[in-house]
Amino acid sequence: MTVGKIESAAVAAGHRLALRWDDGRQAEVDFEPIIASHPVLAPLRESRAFRQARLADDGWSVEWACGIDFGAPQLRRWADEQAGEIMAAAAFRDWMTRHRLTLDGAAEALGLARRTIAYYLSGERPVPKTVMLATVGYDHRQAA
Repeated sequence: MTVGKIESAAVAAGHRLALRWDDGRQAEVDFEPIIASHPVLAPLRESRAFRQARLADDGWSVEWACGIDFGAPQLRRWADEQAGEIMAAAAFRDWMTRHRLTLDGAAEALGLARRTIAYYLSGERPVPKTVMLATVGYDHRQAA
């Protein structure tokens, strides 16, 4: 799926951005956990600084006066992760670690190519909802 431009971006309650993409998708992205897990984003902890978010003139990113910016694809990925539409790469890695799976082991368990697993782990490709659900199924099978 190709992610297009952002048509609108507005600061919502707390550290949230309300976004609308040119394909009609609307979502809020909660930046609290993102800021907490990335020390370089510390300037955005202050509400005043966060409220300075603005959509770039070309619509391809959201920018802050402190020099931080995020592109439309990354914002869409966070929106989809937070909505449960895709699985975060870190969550996928945690699933593999919990089950002591190698790339080959995860590929076999999920019926995917080893290269696909590598793409998911690197974050180069988002982990789709079907794979996220398969990991849940695998968890239940292992527990039984």
